[in-house]
Amino acid sequence: MSTRGPTRRRIGKEAALRRQGWKLYSSWARRVGSVLGGRFERGIERRLLQRAWGDIPAERLQNYLVRGFQNPVINVQSILARHTLISEVDGDKHDKLMDEELRWAVEKHRALRNRQRELTREHGVAWRKFKHSDEWQTAYDEIMGDPAPFAPRWAETLRDEPGRRLSLIEAACGSANDYRYLDSYGMAQLLTYTGFDLTRANITNARRMFPGIDFRLGDVQDIEAEDSSYDWAVAHDLLEHLAPAALHRAIDELSRVSRRGVLISFFCMTDDPEHQIQPRRSYHFNQLSRRRIEERFAAHFSDFEWVHIRSMLAKRYELGDYYNRRAWTMIARRL
Repeated sequence: MSTRGPTRRRIGKEAALRRQGWKLYSSWARRVGSVLGGRFERGIERRLLQRAWGDIPAERLQNYLVRGFQNPVINVQSILARHTLISEVDGDKHDKLMDEELRWAVEKHRALRNRQRELTREHGVAWRKFKHSDEWQTAYDEIMGDPAPFAPRWAETLRDEPGRRLSLIEAACGSANDYRYLDSYGMAQLLTYTGFDLTRANITNARRMFPGIDFRLGDVQDIEAEDSSYDWAVAHDLLEHLAPAALHRAIDELSRVSRRGVLISFFCMTDDPEHQIQPRRSYHFNQLSRRRIEERFAAHFSDFEWVHIRSMLAKRYELGDYYNRRAWTMIARRL
């Protein structure tokens, strides 16, 4: 008689118990941190966040957030970040190429979403169970075709630019998730870049790929840099994962080290009046309030540009209905 079924059930129960244990431990630890406050609270949050990603193998982190819909080649928020930095150096001289790149990315997104729906209907399975299948990976590669057609075009366009360099610090840089495209798109020559992350394996991966670049272990709650050390501070899909006290500290720290502006990509934001705080074991998956985020940043910046990605794409290309409705990009500048 096969024991596969009982074994799987036992493993599933053990995993569920571990998840519940971590949820209880994290809740207790954060309560202790809130009582102690200060560096103790920050240290507890740091260790919990490190636990969330610390057990993921380095080879998996190497490819995390650089394929699928989050691939910075087609991710609209990553593209907007690159375009913003280019415009900071060169003004609006590349607007035509920027528009062409965005339009291409939007078309790829729509084609991928349509194929995703078709495949999940054909197989009768939930997307979360299908997205790692070989069939989806094959469909993805077929739709993408040339994986980065705008990289050589941007590299050639920016090759002889005599523009000044921007200093940039990126929080939660991962395994050079976005920097690898800053490099291949010819933007590295325009930047003096620093990236930091809590996960040691991410920094090891990043340093291996780009040994001459300043990648370091670091915590967004306590950025190891002097005030106004960088022109710009950037973070993608980070602030939603922080407990409230850590969120406020992160906003203040990103603002402190930047002298010109910050660019933040949000994947879970609404116009609701208050944040919805949602703990997930050792990290958070919060739905942030745009109003509350701006209020916190307004202590440091006076000019705000908010881009609701779905609305922007619908207005410019009539193609935004499929995009994450809670995706926002904030660009805050000092005047």
